[in-house]
Amino acid sequence: MEGRLNYTTELRHRQRLDTSVSYVLESLDRSISLQQAADFSCYSPAHFQALFADYLGETFFEYVSRNRLFLAASRLTNTHEKLLDIAALAGFSSQANFTRAFKDRFRLSPAKFRTEHFGDSFPPMNERMRCRKTALAPTLEQLPPRHLLMCTAQGYMSSRFDHTLWNAMTQLCDLLSGLKGQLTVANQAIYLARDIMDLTRLEQGIKMAAVEVLDGQIPDSIKDHSIHVSGGLYATFEHQGILPEQTLNLSLFDWLPSSDFSLDRTRPVLMRSQQISLTQFMQATATNHIGSTQCVLRDGLGLSLAKIGTFQVLVSIPISSDIPAK
Repeated sequence: MEGRLNYTTELRHRQRLDTSVSYVLESLDRSISLQQAADFSCYSPAHFQALFADYLGETFFEYVSRNRLFLAASRLTNTHEKLLDIAALAGFSSQANFTRAFKDRFRLSPAKFRTEHFGDSFPPMNERMRCRKTALAPTLEQLPPRHLLMCTAQGYMSSRFDHTLWNAMTQLCDLLSGLKGQLTVANQAIYLARDIMDLTRLEQGIKMAAVEVLDGQIPDSIKDHSIHVSGGLYATFEHQGILPEQTLNLSLFDWLPSSDFSLDRTRPVLMRSQQISLTQFMQATATNHIGSTQCVLRDGLGLSLAKIGTFQVLVSIPISSDIPAK
């Protein structure tokens, strides 16, 4: 969003929009009203729609439709429910409307999609025949394989994003402190999600704070906290601000379908900022305890509003040039 006044204003808008996002994600199997969603956020419908698209990178109705279709795709590949029941559970008034919308996004009818992808751990989620053009221009980079030390926290991409990260980082810093220098690690914290859908699930979404292990043997007692990330091609986008849903949604649902690449769901999405070091996190988490209404960057890490206003997040999407036949 261009010209944001400051993080406090941004966070206030997002906290109000969060109530509407929760309403949508918890009501996918029911009728969803724009007026009611706007009422949850205490905005007029027109103001709500403008803010929603600006912060999340999709219009309200695109967001509702996409999540309903993702819910349907999950049921098709994981259950034997009847197509009519899945259509109703995904909030569609008829099987015909459901089939039309599903085929528009996934290029396959629901029945054929189930036949081809039933039991798949990662059915295709980014395919659609028509997508908006976007001005996003990522940097394509080949990242090497890495061993990471990580800790997890639950939460979804929202104004609580930075608190989810703070909780995971606090655990990670405590873990590193207990190792007393047994490992040499990079001085940059990484935020990642192994399953792309974890970025939008409600409180069940699993996020990870991690750091790259450069040298040393990870003790057996903390092997559960280690993860190996395969090397490969990434599309890296620069996001201005601390809540990267807008860039994430535009990259996944507009740039990616119109590109010559497909999403590689065997590797995680990576997010990181070059403006915050692991050292800063280590010092801050050892001394600061923040509440749910406090600003992590300001109250936790001590950044000025001027620095928060220029804060950038690098969002790296794992991609492959092996796209399915159209």
